[in-house]
Amino acid sequence: MRKLLVFCLSLTLLLLFSCKSKESATISAQMKQVQKIAKVEKEINEKQNKLNELIRQYVKEGGKDLGLVLDQSLGPEQREVLEKKLQSEEGIGYKDLISDILKKQKEIEDLKVQIQELEKKLPSPTLVKKGDRHFDIAMNFLTKEKGLDEATAKKLVYQTNIMDELVPGFKVWNFYDEGVYGTFVTQGDAAVSPYGVIQAAKTKLVNEKNEAISQKEILQKEKTTLLEQVADLEQRRDQLNQDVMLLQQEREELVKKLAETRDLSEELKSKLNSVFYRVGERKALVESGLVKDPLFGSASILKYGEENFPDRIDLRTADTITISAEKCGVPSIKKVRIVPTSFKNDVDFKVALSPDGSSANIQILNKDKFRAERTIVVLVN
Repeated sequence: MRKLLVFCLSLTLLLLFSCKSKESATISAQMKQVQKIAKVEKEINEKQNKLNELIRQYVKEGGKDLGLVLDQSLGPEQREVLEKKLQSEEGIGYKDLISDILKKQKEIEDLKVQIQELEKKLPSPTLVKKGDRHFDIAMNFLTKEKGLDEATAKKLVYQTNIMDELVPGFKVWNFYDEGVYGTFVTQGDAAVSPYGVIQAAKTKLVNEKNEAISQKEILQKEKTTLLEQVADLEQRRDQLNQDVMLLQQEREELVKKLAETRDLSEELKSKLNSVFYRVGERKALVESGLVKDPLFGSASILKYGEENFPDRIDLRTADTITISAEKCGVPSIKKVRIVPTSFKNDVDFKVALSPDGSSANIQILNKDKFRAERTIVVLVN
């Protein structure tokens, strides 16, 4: 549950920053440059797709096969063939098609020049090779280029949501300025964008899940068929009563296991839709090391072990956490805060104290935000 200062993902750009309480004007300016690069890369991809369609149409209508691999720019030889064909062609429709191909190629080349000009204003990126890992690239930048010790560098990287699926040709941008670390991934020379890689990974997981569900249905049908055969044998073969009894016991065991599976499934669904929380006096929780609450700066959770969050609320069926002064170990409840501090009172949640301070109700207003965070700490007084 690492917190990010900024996370912005577009079709061709992944922006990732380390968590810091201050901003860096330098990194903000560099971010804008990379955003421009990402926008141009996206435009190139769109124009390349249109160019591919024009080339397919050109070949389909009898044009010379240029031997061009799709998703690549026209080489000098292919361009020369088309230019000569354009000069000698008399048919208006066919001539317009060739002209459109050359025009679209020129637009792509101009956009690539724009990217080159934008990249000149930024520190050199790391060109991803096969087997490269974002974590290793980030650590190498912070320790070898910026001179940070390994522990400090590791802390910054762990606070940053780096990209797992790197593709050869991607460009990894690393920026560091006075304790603020930012990293970006752009498409570079790769044939697919970072967004495309992430979507492909998600699609693979969905397909694997669907395949598992399909297999489960097949097995369930086979199981039902077997049980029907058992029932038929019970009716026709009295001499196998003992075997039937054993089969019946097995059936009951299966039904029991299915019931247990359903119960476990419901428990898992409940946990997936729950917010795990810990309630206690602020001073006690800070001294225990569970949270950090500096005088200046934002409070944050330091330990995320399941054992540290004994209570939970299922947001499907409830929206209110009730706490008591006795359970918190305080004479009365005077003030309630929620960590992480990104949750805002009267926006994401609402606190109602009892008149005598013996209890308090925390009504969750923004369930989606709490469900996404998963873990909170309630500081009392």
